[in-house]
Order: sequence, then C-alpha cells, then structure tokens
Amino acid sequence: MGSVNHMANAEELDAATRFISTPRVAAHAWQAWLHEEGIARFPASELVGKWQRLVVVAPHPDDEVLACGALLHTHVLHGGECIVLAVTDGEASHAGSPGHDATALAWQRRQESGTGLQRLGVPPGALLRLGLPDGGVQSHAETLRAKLAALVHPGDVVLTTWRRDGHPDHEACGRAAAHVCSTNSAVLLEAPVWMWHWAEPWDSQVDWTRLAGVGIEGGTLAAKLHALAAHRSQLAPRPPHRPAVLDPGIIERAGWDTEYFFVNTP
Repeated sequence: MGSVNHMANAEELDAATRFISTPRVAAHAWQAWLHEEGIARFPASELVGKWQRLVVVAPHPDDEVLACGALLHTHVLHGGECIVLAVTDGEASHAGSPGHDATALAWQRRQESGTGLQRLGVPPGALLRLGLPDGGVQSHAETLRAKLAALVHPGDVVLTTWRRDGHPDHEACGRAAAHVCSTNSAVLLEAPVWMWHWAEPWDSQVDWTRLAGVGIEGGTLAAKLHALAAHRSQLAPRPPHRPAVLDPGIIERAGWDTEYFFVNTP
C-alpha cells in the first residue's frame, strides 16, 4: 500500500467522489450487505484454473496480500504457476514524517514483500520488480504497459487493483492491465482495496454486477494474515503522531472469509 491521495489529473481521479479517508461504511456492515445481496461466490479454481498462469500486478508492497493473498496462496498450493510484478517499492508511504528516508524505506518494503510472498508459498523467482516511483505510476504508464505486454500471454489471468479504486497508482495499474488484457486475450480480475473506504452499498460508481467472491479456507486465511504481518512498516504508527498506513478497517477486511474481484473476460 502506498501513501494515499497523491493527486493525478482530474480525468484520472475525481478526488471529490473517491477521496480516501476514514471508512464511510464499517467492515462488518459491508460483510452483512454483501451477504444480503447474494454476491456470487466461487471456488478459486473457477476464476483461476490450475493450468492458467496467475499474473499479479501489485502497485505497492503489501497490495498483493491485501488484493489477493488468499487466491495467490491457493493457486500456488495447488501447483499453479504465478508471477508477481511489484510496480513500485512503496517509498512514499511515510512521506512527511520526520527523518523519512525514501531509500531506506524502499529497501525495508522490498524485504517485507519478499517475506510476505514467501509466507504465501510464492517462489522467489516469481517476483519481478519494476521500480516505478511510488505515487507516480501514471506518469510512467507507457513503461508499465510495455512490461505487461511482454509479460502477459493469452489465457493468463491478470490480477491487479481496480481502475477506480481511489489511489492513483492503483487506478493506473488497473488501466494498464485492462489495456494489455484486451489486446493479449487474457482474463482480468480487479481487486477493490481502497474502494471499501470511500464507497457505500449500491454506489453508482461501482459496477456491482461484475463483483464476485472467492471463499477462503481457514489455513489459507491464516497464511494471508501471516503474510500481511510481514509488512511491519505499514502496520506501525508513523512518527511523530501519525497513524499506521493500514488502518483498523483495512486490517479487518483482510480477515474476511472471502476475497472480492471485478471480473473481466477477453
């Protein structure tokens, strides 16, 4: 997760409607609504077949856990192939804190993501780092699209953050992945990460008809939470008196028994 509310231009991010702040709806209220509305739930194998390659595009270290840690763990556990593309090193998450050292934080977050992925069973060779600037992915969209175009094969399942998630890096990754999947005949899954903060049930900005859930088994949920715990820089308060990047709402959602994705097919 990167520092939130970096501003993109008005066409890319409508801050008035997708501004990330205190959650407008509590996590338990979202759970109740999703259950009442009967949002479809599928086994992981129906969204990512065992013989399909799962390509996870993570805007920041920890987004691969928050977006799809359980699905990634399940796929690898059953012998599936995966690639995790780390788009940025998350060096801006503590910007504005006294003594902030972006280089040192980037190093720390790379170590955290490596540990977290190891806890999910992801082989070290499956992790690729692109090193784009945290908060500035849209300015390097051509680089990201070119990397994905070379990486993604027909039939792959590409999983990234939703293109209207609220954080400009999340949205830039979603747009780039959507473009490449449409030309490379790959399946696209977009994970809402920050959407749960700014949206409300039946929010008109959200295409709820495309939302589907993947149930999580107990052992996989434990692995996901163990992986998230590796991201200590995001879980601890920031100096001098700033809260942690990952607030209680997002941590509670990480413990849900379902992961949700907007499903797009070629």
